[in-house]
Amino acid sequence: MARFIALICLLFLIASCGQIGTISGGPKDEIAPQITSSNLRDKQLNFSEKVIEFTFDEYVELTKAAEQIVLVPADSKLQSKLTKKTLSISFEDSLQKNTTYTLYLNAAVKDATEGNDSLMKFTFSTGKVIDSLSLYVRIFDAFSKEWKSKVTVGLYPNFEDERPRYFTQSQSNGIAHFEALRPGNYFVKAFTDLNQDLHIQASENQGFNWDAITLVSTMSDTLLLPISLPVQEDKVKNARLIPPGIIGVHVPANVDRTNIQLNEQTRDINQVIGRGEDSILVSIGEIKEIDLQLIISEDTLLLRNTPKQQAAKIAVQLIDKEGMQDRFFLSCSDFIQWIDTSKIKLRNMDDSSLVTYEVDFLANEFEIQPKKFAKNYQLSIAEGAILGKTTNVSSKFQREIAWKQDRDFGDLTIQLSDSISAGIIHVIQKNQVIRTVLFNETAKISLPDLLPGEYTFKVIIDSNNNGKWDPISPNLKTLAEEVLLFNTPVKIRANWEVEVNFDLKY
Repeated sequence: MARFIALICLLFLIASCGQIGTISGGPKDEIAPQITSSNLRDKQLNFSEKVIEFTFDEYVELTKAAEQIVLVPADSKLQSKLTKKTLSISFEDSLQKNTTYTLYLNAAVKDATEGNDSLMKFTFSTGKVIDSLSLYVRIFDAFSKEWKSKVTVGLYPNFEDERPRYFTQSQSNGIAHFEALRPGNYFVKAFTDLNQDLHIQASENQGFNWDAITLVSTMSDTLLLPISLPVQEDKVKNARLIPPGIIGVHVPANVDRTNIQLNEQTRDINQVIGRGEDSILVSIGEIKEIDLQLIISEDTLLLRNTPKQQAAKIAVQLIDKEGMQDRFFLSCSDFIQWIDTSKIKLRNMDDSSLVTYEVDFLANEFEIQPKKFAKNYQLSIAEGAILGKTTNVSSKFQREIAWKQDRDFGDLTIQLSDSISAGIIHVIQKNQVIRTVLFNETAKISLPDLLPGEYTFKVIIDSNNNGKWDPISPNLKTLAEEVLLFNTPVKIRANWEVEVNFDLKY
């Protein structure tokens, strides 16, 4: 019996020991470090110290101190040093007399174990008064109209000043809040400050209030400020090989395109074609070198055309065009030299009959125009139907195509107010611009042949009547052109005509 009892006790002890590993260490520390003592208190007057010291209730670490510990106005550079639980912040320059400052510790201090941090803010004055004016500025993207966060917003006593006297950053709702401001006249500027140097760069989104605002009391209204990226200096770039026979390259509209050479061979008008406002396609032709040198005006671009790329068959793609069409549009990966129409079959899928057609081509694109309507076609292009300028031939292509006729579309008429003389309308479906219409000195815009569905619209006030949206121009001191959003969907039905009124007040 004694042996039996001892065994039971032993099993109990073993089972109990097995549970030791599950004992909790207590709740997780989620409290940020707390200041236990400091020679600076919030709203302190007559501050004259050269070094600010904060002692915390636990051991802490500094995170990006140069970026996260900020003095506004930035009259002095700061040096931060951490000794055990004490953070020392030294002023490298003298602070101005009778001036209100705010010191931000924006997640710069975190505890050494859990990494908890917080925003700490201390406002103090070197004189007898704390400035108390405030200002709200709300930042939005000039084109999309979306509120923008993490945008630096500065107040400048003079428009020519390179660094702001006061600065803050916009939050997720686009709002930037200034506090402890001194009365005076200020110019408001906003910029993304990608390199965090508090200087506006040409490559940063930016917005200006060209006229100064006068602060004598706290403004009750929020100042709205759009930002946009100024027109950038453009250049020839992004050359890419489209095997076997094309080089695509970005070429700004102002670059001379009359003198283009490929491996010292001049490309004539039959070997170059524009695609859009700032792109061109260049025919490689029968050049067989692996190393290609493309010269456009004064720019030289180098590419490699491997034997595998040179031997590739020509790929054919169907171009999907919006609206009602009377033909099919297709593109090739080579400039077209010849098309063998005997190798192209167009069939009516309803009765399997062959449909006659006409073919036309230019550069790397061709069109097939059926002579008889069918709801559904099957287009079959046999291998070798297309001969390219490289002397390569096309691969096999087959596609079933649903054909739309007039009654499958709806028409929309937009009646505009007479408050503008010129503009651009973007027709949007499923967040994609499917049609762009320019209007000038007209109050009625016709949009025929829209597929059934819901559409929204963006209207650009084309102030300079150049047919495109213009962003901010710091040199000309002009803001981005106004953009109006009409986000209430307009429903289009097949074979219906719809008319809507847009009141363009801005």
